[in-house]
Amino acid sequence: RNANNPNNSTMIAAVRTSAVRAATRRPMSTTSAPKMHKAKDTWGELVKTRPPPGHDHTVFEPPYSTPVIAAFTVGIISTGYGMMYFGMRHQQYKQGYWK
Repeated sequence: RNANNPNNSTMIAAVRTSAVRAATRRPMSTTSAPKMHKAKDTWGELVKTRPPPGHDHTVFEPPYSTPVIAAFTVGIISTGYGMMYFGMRHQQYKQGYWK
């Protein structure tokens, strides 16, 4: 083999470049790290939104309206049943089991 062969030096350069690229590690992401939100940064604003001391505050405070709750419950159950039934009906017609 001839060391002065131009094809030989080009091949060596290509192998070296490939080896260098394979050996280097790229970071998983090129974006910056996520911003860390700290409670201490907004603690003053959070305390302002709390109820006054001594006030027993729950999320769902009674009294509840029975007709409204009943209508809401029936509506949710009916909607769920209807979606399942019409999805099944569509598939039955689509696949040819029902005509």
